Amino acid sequence: MPFVGKSGEHEPLGRIPWSMPLDLQTFHWSHLWKTLRARVPDDVYHAGQAITGADVLDERTVGVRTADGDDAEFDLLIFADGAQSLGRRLLFPDVQLLYRGYALWRGLLPETSIDDTAPIDSTVPRISHRHQPGDTVMYFIPGRDGSIEPGSRLCNWASYVPLREESIPRFMTDSSGRQREGMIPPGSMRLDEEQRLKQMALDNLPQWYANVIARTENTYAHLIYTVDVPSYYKGRMCLIGDAGAVIQPFTGSGIFKGYNNVRSLIDALQDQGSVDRALRQWDAMQVVIGRRLLALGEQMEQAFIWNPIDLSTADEKATREWWQSSVRFPEDFNLQRR
Repeated sequence: MPFVGKSGEHEPLGRIPWSMPLDLQTFHWSHLWKTLRARVPDDVYHAGQAITGADVLDERTVGVRTADGDDAEFDLLIFADGAQSLGRRLLFPDVQLLYRGYALWRGLLPETSIDDTAPIDSTVPRISHRHQPGDTVMYFIPGRDGSIEPGSRLCNWASYVPLREESIPRFMTDSSGRQREGMIPPGSMRLDEEQRLKQMALDNLPQWYANVIARTENTYAHLIYTVDVPSYYKGRMCLIGDAGAVIQPFTGSGIFKGYNNVRSLIDALQDQGSVDRALRQWDAMQVVIGRRLLALGEQMEQAFIWNPIDLSTADEKATREWWQSSVRFPEDFNLQRR
């Protein structure tokens, strides 16, 4: 992972004072979803059926209420409904999302639209912003069909941009005038806002990276929040992934945290033989992991956005020492379950 800063004499690729070893495997969300969905029988998958509430009926039963009145009862209810989780609101109504002061602006550009792919062909550059707080990362992911062949991939970029809380209403107003909550989906961002952000990239990033962003259409954005939860379950209801703790994206823990929550729950249920014992065992570890990731996210947030080093002038020693003193990974940190 090269650390890159904008410097006139090093255009168009920027200045790289130091590179950190990084082992990264990427995937395409839609391909992952299709693969997982194919494993679920159609007769038990109820697409578009909105859940409006849930009630503990007794020590072993949860009742689920739906928008169309097709209610049901289960012996275990798992909420995997993201950062705005209904499950979290039901279990812990006093727990609130905390806005972090910035948004994540994103885009996907086909590899065929990039003249020279070398700067991101086998690495993940981390690019500091020259004139304002912020950070941008850029790398290839598989194409929409899952292909990783050169020429078929997509360039995935993400730029963290400061956004004052009072500016959120205007920023989150889409091209149709609708006030969005949390995220502006692809194709819905106002043209004037997208152009403002693209100009920001041209002003702050080395030319090669700024040009990739400028060529990208249908960019999108979401506000960054965090939240901690006192527990991942209550009664026979539990939380998975971002329905539990919500962590800054820097850690790359989103999908992996959700996967590990599920895998650990399956293991606990198989090992314990009792749902209640399994939930207690599983919950204790999820709380610890979530808080360790939150602490890591806060360190990365400070390093990359609020207190970055000037990569346009820092030497290798200074950059390495800044990173090592700013971010301390938890012991045995690994996003992949082995």
